[in-house]
Amino acid sequence: MEQGLLAGTPDLDQIRCDTPTTRTATGCVFVNSAPTYVFNAKKHPQAAAHAWLIQTMLPNHAGAESYSKPLYYMGNSEQNTTNRGRICPKSWAATNGDASALDDANDALNCDKFAFASSYNSGGMKKSEGGLNEAVPTGSTTATPDGSACVQSFAKTHGTKVHLYNIDNGKVPTFHEVCGRSSISGIHNQESMGGNFTNFMKQMRIMDKDAYWLDTRMTGTCAATDAFGKPVNPVICTMTAR
Repeated sequence: MEQGLLAGTPDLDQIRCDTPTTRTATGCVFVNSAPTYVFNAKKHPQAAAHAWLIQTMLPNHAGAESYSKPLYYMGNSEQNTTNRGRICPKSWAATNGDASALDDANDALNCDKFAFASSYNSGGMKKSEGGLNEAVPTGSTTATPDGSACVQSFAKTHGTKVHLYNIDNGKVPTFHEVCGRSSISGIHNQESMGGNFTNFMKQMRIMDKDAYWLDTRMTGTCAATDAFGKPVNPVICTMTAR
């Protein structure tokens, strides 16, 4: 694929078209019109709830069209792996999660990260690597992003509902963090993206650094302060899948 701007028409959107003739379905996209990836919140509420929480409560509002804060796709697989490892080291989900969040006996706890590791918005990506929101813990001597600097939570059933609880570790979220990680059902984590996101990428012809929006298909409200403006602990958010 390659970019081209219609000569003499600067008022028109930039258009990018497929050039390989071997494609079975070629086409064009308006580069300046970002597409929207939509979660199935009713099927995968744990992943959708976590993304909604981080997208809504943190100041960078990653992927929120209402704030004009798009996600930017990052297509380097090696960097993707690095971003994941920094935010979600192995065994973190199992150590910090609750088995009641699992769908069935074949399910396993996963570390769900937001913003996505495959985005320049990822907290695991250094500024020197092109990252927009590096999550470096206060007092770090290595200036390396680490998931401990994110809002940390885990999913747990409470009666007939699933709640997200803060992983305290001696601190309460300030909601000035730049990322989130949550121990949730692997089914919810993987199926909320997986093949659906791959198809979205193909259909929307997403390339490296392209912008897109995320619609979590959740609505909700959070009480972070009381009537006098003082922080509330815990912060209670009520969400409903759309």
